[in-house]
Amino acid sequence: MEDFYYLEYSLANEERVLLRFSDMNQRDGCYISLDMYKAQLGPVTLDVLNNICKKFSGERMDGRLEL
Repeated sequence: MEDFYYLEYSLANEERVLLRFSDMNQRDGCYISLDMYKAQLGPVTLDVLNNICKKFSGERMDGRLEL
């Protein structure tokens, strides 16, 4: 049985996205990269998130998260 690690992230348009990773370090690296992008380059859009997520071998889960 494989464990998965999840990351919930809010985009610039306030959409919440759930990402899944097979490795905790990949999840943490993705989170750090997303926040560094936001701090240094600007808002994190869905395209930006998808590109960074791919670099860390993550996958976007289908559907939107609601509070």
